[in-house]
Amino acid sequence: MKFLPNQIGKITTSHHGIKHGILHIGGVTNALYRKKIRWPSKEAQCGLTWFHVLDNDKRLALVPKLDKGLAFWHTSCSSTAEILIRNGASKDKMHIIPLGVDIDIFKPIPNEEKVKFRKKIGIPDDAFVIGSFQKDSYGWDDGERPKLEKGPDIFCDVIEKLNESYNIFVLLSGPARGYVKNRLLKSEVKFYHTGYLDYADDVAPFYNALDLYLIASRIEGGPKAALEAPSSGIPLVTSSVGMVPDLFTHNETALISNNGDKESLHNLCEKIINDPALRNKLSIYGRKLAEKNSWSKISKRYYDELYQPIINNKKNS
Repeated sequence: MKFLPNQIGKITTSHHGIKHGILHIGGVTNALYRKKIRWPSKEAQCGLTWFHVLDNDKRLALVPKLDKGLAFWHTSCSSTAEILIRNGASKDKMHIIPLGVDIDIFKPIPNEEKVKFRKKIGIPDDAFVIGSFQKDSYGWDDGERPKLEKGPDIFCDVIEKLNESYNIFVLLSGPARGYVKNRLLKSEVKFYHTGYLDYADDVAPFYNALDLYLIASRIEGGPKAALEAPSSGIPLVTSSVGMVPDLFTHNETALISNNGDKESLHNLCEKIINDPALRNKLSIYGRKLAEKNSWSKISKRYYDELYQPIINNKKNS
């Protein structure tokens, strides 16, 4: 995060020792210890980010108690905000600010660079490349037990059906992709898996190798890929999760399906495969959308909407 002049900020893994200022807790798990809320001193003003709510999430029972101690709530999408408010979060404390994207890292590249990278990792020249860069199974090893909220079953259903008619190649990254890899092996879909990538600079070339990015999730707070793919000039097909209904326009910046509708996702992917003009349109307008949500713009919204009101109140008190 970039702070304005004369402002001091730091990242910490513990609330201990924080006696003054503003503590922005980066996730609900970080706000709890053994299912109990942990606060710094009463002098510090606290805010909490909660990205997405799982089905039957027991932590929702803590929302009213959290609300009493928070100066603000933050989430990246309207759907999460609505759930938190229904469960006791104050509407006037709620702020919806999406995730941002580094448009200088995730950006379109010349076609010759794309071809060169695809050859480097063994993608056939005539393949249509679909990407999925996320963790979608439990654990950090092989990951053969799927996290259904991430939709790996839907993703594989769509890919398997597409592969019946087209020469599909799937590009995967992230840990715990065993479920997806096993499904692709059984259905004889060609793929390449990079494993975990530490930095955005390492991820970006894999976006550039794609023809399409597919999000098949049932529940999301973002995801980051929703902006990273369009920022890279890659057409996006996605279920209507997380930030998608807040930011994207169907048939202009992405092709959007109802959650869990694998037939619709298949048809939308097929539409992109068969329509170069549509691919070009989504690439152009998707990039423009990403530029509107660059981290430089989003971080300023954090400061203006979350922190500045607290600073002003302290000056006036």
